[in-house]
Amino acid sequence: MSSCDKNKLTDVSGRQSIEPKTFGMLKAAYSVKETLELLSIGRTSLYALVKSGELNPVKLGRKTLFLAHDLTNFLMRLGGRAAVERQKMQSSEGRR
Repeated sequence: MSSCDKNKLTDVSGRQSIEPKTFGMLKAAYSVKETLELLSIGRTSLYALVKSGELNPVKLGRKTLFLAHDLTNFLMRLGGRAAVERQKMQSSEGRR
């Protein structure tokens, strides 16, 4: 088993996901403030991601939390989109 396979998990829906520890996440859930720091974004951007459905907060009493698993999946999707954008840019440069 490769080191990449060791970091892969299967979630309850049967989809492959990455172990949050791969991204240095040691906790199961993060507060809004911690999530802002982890993602290096501002509060407005975080709530825009929530509104768009990219991230799903969990309420525990009055506290809003973001699950490490959800943050990991978001980062993986973000990385995939960045790769697609790079590929588009490279193919458009080749047409010139």
